[in-house]
Amino acid sequence: MKKAIKTIIAVVLSVQMALSLCACARFLNKETTQEAPATTAATAPTTAAQTTTEAPQEDKAPLLQYDFLSEEEQEVYIRLDEAIAENSAYLEEDLAQLGTKIVDRVYFYSLLADKPEYFFVRGNSTLYEQTDTGEKNARFDFKYLYSEEEYTRRLEQMQSIYETIKKELPKDADDFHKAKAVYDYLIEHCAYDYDYTGNSLKEGDTTASYADGALVDELAVCSGYSRAFKWMMDRFGIPCMCISNSDHEWNLVRIEDDYYHIDVTWADTADNSDNKYFCVSDEEIYKDHEKPKLKIPKCTVMYTMK
Repeated sequence: MKKAIKTIIAVVLSVQMALSLCACARFLNKETTQEAPATTAATAPTTAAQTTTEAPQEDKAPLLQYDFLSEEEQEVYIRLDEAIAENSAYLEEDLAQLGTKIVDRVYFYSLLADKPEYFFVRGNSTLYEQTDTGEKNARFDFKYLYSEEEYTRRLEQMQSIYETIKKELPKDADDFHKAKAVYDYLIEHCAYDYDYTGNSLKEGDTTASYADGALVDELAVCSGYSRAFKWMMDRFGIPCMCISNSDHEWNLVRIEDDYYHIDVTWADTADNSDNKYFCVSDEEIYKDHEKPKLKIPKCTVMYTMK
């Protein structure tokens, strides 16, 4: 920054978790006073962080939160996505006009939900004001967690799990059975992290909210389960997205032109008799789930495993 910043008003966003069944990772705003963000942040590692496995090419339109966002939110989404793809340490230009709440919400609940392969990055925004000019600005900082070797190890382990599940499926398995195989795998191998205390840019933050938490560390909260499930659905070429309400995250899938809810978290931590949370309708899921804030396609059909 060209002019000295004397007074800083910072709004730092962190992901928090209430330690109960239905209180899952959500953002809480905190007002603090801190020094101005440094303009020479550490350079993000140029590692395998840019590398992702490719989903099978099938003639199925993807199911993404991006498509349900406003134009303003889509702009934020694209800019954050481009910054991560370039391994940027921070993003600053014109963020204050967009608002930190919008930026933070789009980052965690849309971009990272749509791209669970971004499990290697954390981020938060900061709003500050220059007292000599009165100008406000905002900055979004990224923290890249893993070395190239560690990222590759985790990604290869996730890919190996996918290959194992795929190999054990019958050759004629339909998308319902592929989704059910992933659903069953996560229930069997992942445990709910009741000691979760939240994510931040601080050193040592947990993986529980991310796909590698559920698949590699086998410990997750709702967003970890749902993003691991989406990561797998992307590999199988099944349209899937993560959806959330005020305190919980689960999945929406499109199979054979119908939409269904799938909640692996509650299947793993509550009564899962008769596959209660697998491919269910709006009417069924909203018996014990608050509706998501995002306007999503209607789920009018119940699926029964054959």
